[in-house]
Amino acid sequence: MLGRISPLLTIAGSILLFAPPFHAAKPVPLPLPVQGSCTSAETGKSCSATFFLQPYKGVKMSVAGTAVKPRFSRTDKTQALAQVTITNVPADASELLLTVENGLTGARREVRVSLVDNPATSVTPLIVIDAPAAQHRFVHRIATGKQPKSAMFISPTRVILPLLDDNHIEVVDVLTREVSRLTVPPQYAKRGGFVESVVVPPRGEVWVSQMAASAIHRYALDTLEYRGSIDLSGSWTKVLAFNPVENTVYASNWNSSDISVVSVESLKELRKIKLGGVPRGMAFSTDGTTMLAAIFGGKNDSDGAGRTAMVDLEKQKITKTIIAGGSHRHAVRLKSGENYFAVSDMARNKVYFINEYAKTAEVKVYSNPNTIAESPDGKFLYVSCRGHNNPKSYLLKGPDFGRLMVIDIATLKVIEDLEAGNQPTGLDVSPDGKYVVLTDFLDHAMRVYERVQ
Repeated sequence: MLGRISPLLTIAGSILLFAPPFHAAKPVPLPLPVQGSCTSAETGKSCSATFFLQPYKGVKMSVAGTAVKPRFSRTDKTQALAQVTITNVPADASELLLTVENGLTGARREVRVSLVDNPATSVTPLIVIDAPAAQHRFVHRIATGKQPKSAMFISPTRVILPLLDDNHIEVVDVLTREVSRLTVPPQYAKRGGFVESVVVPPRGEVWVSQMAASAIHRYALDTLEYRGSIDLSGSWTKVLAFNPVENTVYASNWNSSDISVVSVESLKELRKIKLGGVPRGMAFSTDGTTMLAAIFGGKNDSDGAGRTAMVDLEKQKITKTIIAGGSHRHAVRLKSGENYFAVSDMARNKVYFINEYAKTAEVKVYSNPNTIAESPDGKFLYVSCRGHNNPKSYLLKGPDFGRLMVIDIATLKVIEDLEAGNQPTGLDVSPDGKYVVLTDFLDHAMRVYERVQ
């Protein structure tokens, strides 16, 4: 029994229950919303809510200062399904404010429970208790299709998600959570295997790679209308990169160990560049004449004989190996230098920093770093780390959750380490730098974080 609940505040005709104020150095984030249902009782009503909670161990819950004991089930490492029942709720209350506090760290989060007659049951929300000094706060988790492989903003709030184990591509609004479905012709849809995307400004399009078909699919940026497909002669097409100087798109072909060069004007494959290894990420010099290629493996994708190489695009060949060994996955050109790059290495759990085609620094990160993305202001480099693989297959959940790590580019120090879900993979930052999105590959979901500093 809760006893008498107070104080009460009426807002727009609803009654909101408040817990004691939380004083922190930073603004308190808005309460995360969940839905709850109620049954009538002799004294007020009994209300319950269900949500996933991360972390859940050592957690205390209360409403208006009165303790509430949750029941946990469906545990997955640090996450569990929480079921909360609150008794003696006033008959006319339409909302409750639930305080969730981590007794181990002192971190806390408010949960706004809307009391509705028929709560939605299709998607159970996730509540994440942010660290007290978090510079990036969890907003919500959005369910997606199967195995979201990458994520890329195509507008201030819309993110395109190629799905590796599904027959379509999705576009998700990070604020409204609205999901749009992008289809491909049936001969492509039945094969699945969508991997990555790139915006092609001269055509006002976004292009998406399909590994299983070695193809690129084109969509209008504004209307998301399907505009056609480009078949490539390589095998297992993955990363796409736009070279604005040449007006070309480069597509790395995993199995054929080469990179296709596609004309944006003619929509034809012009040539292929052989790399003598398994290619993945690509980034271009400021003048567009040189490519930095992240090569994942040598003879195969598991031999650890990858490298980061400098490719002369006129000669169409590697002219220098910058870093040898490892499994180099993703490459970006950074804003704070003419030809300043970052590359992730999944085998060595590192991010390399390369200036004028020479390694200048490396930063140790969590297990299996894959995608990296720079904030628009050039302050942070975000790294999605998958975590340790399941020894039987990476397609099975591993022993721990992956991480979203934040590197301060000026100091090259990891300043934030956020636990995510099962195999964080896709990653991007909104054009204004306010939101960071991260796909949990095996949870079939995308997490949205808000930058607060």
